[in-house]
Amino acid sequence: MSTESEDLPQPVGSDLPVAPGEEPDWDPAEDGEGEDEVDGYRMTLMEHLIELRSRLIRSGVAIIIALFVTMPFGEDIFEFLCAPAVGKFPSAGGGFVYTQVAEEFMTYLKVGIFGAFLLALPWVAYQAWGFIAPGLYKKERRYVLPFVFFSTLLFGLGAAFCYYGILPYAMDFFLSSSSSLATPTIKVSAYLGFVTRLILAFGFVFETPLVIFFLARMGLVTAESLANFRRYAILIGFVLAACITPPDPGSQVAVAVPFIMLYELGIVIAKVFARPPMDLSDDA
Repeated sequence: MSTESEDLPQPVGSDLPVAPGEEPDWDPAEDGEGEDEVDGYRMTLMEHLIELRSRLIRSGVAIIIALFVTMPFGEDIFEFLCAPAVGKFPSAGGGFVYTQVAEEFMTYLKVGIFGAFLLALPWVAYQAWGFIAPGLYKKERRYVLPFVFFSTLLFGLGAAFCYYGILPYAMDFFLSSSSSLATPTIKVSAYLGFVTRLILAFGFVFETPLVIFFLARMGLVTAESLANFRRYAILIGFVLAACITPPDPGSQVAVAVPFIMLYELGIVIAKVFARPPMDLSDDA
């Protein structure tokens, strides 16, 4: 005859055999949530979507709050973003232009939003951590501070590499040449879109080792699988470089090589930090 207690969830590991005189490897006071256990409760797809929506809303609110800080400095930020193009226009003329009444205001607004995202990036990273943490072991959830720190650091390194290493050469390629038919005059909105997309792309590309680390900890990838995928990763690196850089071999190699190096670093990380396989030899 079944009892009401049989319908209640049992602690994780409570069904494992325990030798006489030995202590069980789970603590009932922790409801079965040991150091090397994931939660016994599994979220449904709808609950995952609700959690994702909640994290996105919190990130959006943080960006809006940061916008009040960055918006007054919109002009200064835009001048900083324009610096790689300054002096690269032909001597015959050319430069940045506005073609719409509200374009200057909208440009500074977009620049403020871009700066607000960068300012709120640690909080956005924290929200991303909160979304993926349920898939990790309990002890792995303590990585929250290193995750926020390294995700912000890697994004900053990627953005700096783009700004100081790629944009000056890209502006040389696009703006230094002139012809008798046309003089380059660039809309500020078009330039801003080009620069911010490039900076964001490099920032996210530099997150590759961190992404591989957590995929390995979750058991989704291994060093062997990443090594077998290496040839495709190299191809993806050059395709990505061709999509986000000027059409010259130097810039494309400058983008593809860091991506490949980061992928190789990810293989090492996956080998060192991969989740150990579960030992089922004692299961009956």
